[in-house]
Amino acid sequence: MSLYNKLKSIWKKLDINGQVINYSSKELWVIETKDGPVAHILRPGYKTPIKLDIDGFKRVDGKAIEKHKNWWKFYDFSTVDVFDNGAKLKISVITKIAVGEKHFEKPKYLKKSFGEAIRAIVDIKRNKKGVIEQYKISDIGWVSFDDALRMVCYHDIDNARPVFPKRGRPYIRSKRDKTILNNLSIKGRA
Repeated sequence: MSLYNKLKSIWKKLDINGQVINYSSKELWVIETKDGPVAHILRPGYKTPIKLDIDGFKRVDGKAIEKHKNWWKFYDFSTVDVFDNGAKLKISVITKIAVGEKHFEKPKYLKKSFGEAIRAIVDIKRNKKGVIEQYKISDIGWVSFDDALRMVCYHDIDNARPVFPKRGRPYIRSKRDKTILNNLSIKGRA
């Protein structure tokens, strides 16, 4: 048994699934294969439900993603973040493999959109000393630091991660990516 298959059996026991988060302005096909291959439309601003194991994605409009017009398959434990990059899409994932339509054995295409709205920190409020006191959550509004930290720890917020330093108070940071303009550290500055 290969190392990948050993890891895959561990991920399945831990109920760790593949997920796509669509931060872009384009609709995507996402495919699950548990009960036969089924493709769903994932709208902009939505993510696939964490309980479903998503195995691949492609654009609904048939245009290429990184010079490939068909499915991109990714590892079960991965989260795929999809962003706009001009007219193209930028993908953030550990590993993806270009596969053809036949790889997923004639999936059933469901035209109905599905998924859950992305929940993100969109703004912050600081006190006079510059310390963050509140976070504005996209579909909730303003919450305290403690509530936001709890939500981030439970993966209820998609664009942030908790940090627990050896010394000092825990804090929330932006999800790591190459874009600086979405970092929490630059928000809420007058």
